[in-house]
Amino acid sequence: MMPTVSIILPTYNRVGSVQAAIHSVLEQTYTDYELIVVDDGSMDETASHVREISDPRLIYVLHPQNKGAAAARNTGMRMARGDYIAFLDSDDTWHPQKLEVQVEFLKNSPDQVGGCVTSYRLVFEDHSVIREIAMEPSFYEQSLKGCNLSPGSTLLFKKECLDKVGFQNETLKRFEDWEWQIRFARFYEWQRVPLVLADIRAGHTVSFETAKQALIQFQSLVEAFPDADKKTIKMVIFYELFYASWKNRLYKLSIKYLFACFMIAPLSFLNLSITTAYRKIREFFSSKLQRVPK
Repeated sequence: MMPTVSIILPTYNRVGSVQAAIHSVLEQTYTDYELIVVDDGSMDETASHVREISDPRLIYVLHPQNKGAAAARNTGMRMARGDYIAFLDSDDTWHPQKLEVQVEFLKNSPDQVGGCVTSYRLVFEDHSVIREIAMEPSFYEQSLKGCNLSPGSTLLFKKECLDKVGFQNETLKRFEDWEWQIRFARFYEWQRVPLVLADIRAGHTVSFETAKQALIQFQSLVEAFPDADKKTIKMVIFYELFYASWKNRLYKLSIKYLFACFMIAPLSFLNLSITTAYRKIREFFSSKLQRVPK
């Protein structure tokens, strides 16, 4: 019998967290699924830790060499047999009712809704915050302003969407989910389920050069877009460069990109800044902010 849901779990050198991610799937109240674990050329003991878990729904696939997150997800999507596809990163975990709630939601959604995301708990080393993604009237216009996968570990979408949207771009080493989301938004929209159904591990810092090269390539992929759309995307690219340089403590460079971000689209930049600041302040002072015991 074909499973209803195909879960794709890419992993790379995540020996310390991959078992927790897998067990969070096996503990789902919804059980009609296959779990495709794509090991993207791990050089630690990830393979043995995955093979320690015995379940007929678990399928383990190994890339002989590291190809990147997009390639790992694409491998899983090409193998997927279900009507729905879900992504789960190997350092994140799901709450037990995640699949049950989302499958029911999509089954009762209009045809133009291709997928749904959920709220989530963003977990830092010493605290966590509840993060909710607001959905704007135009999903396409919202997608131009940055990735709204919220993040990918909360997404469930209809497999049939791949016929129009296609797979993720394997040449992108970062922001492949954002580029894929923009393509997705040309044909479908997705909605937010206002429930916290996943725990997402925070604190990853990508190197500035990796982010820069990916964003330069990203910009080349949207040259055929209308000018207004390219302007919005370029503003967000400068914002991502600001964020990446700031996180890597390249403070002078970060000021340069922040200024460029403002100059290309002042109103959009101010709106983005206000929205981000409001969210940060609300999360900091909210009673939902929880300290994580050490």
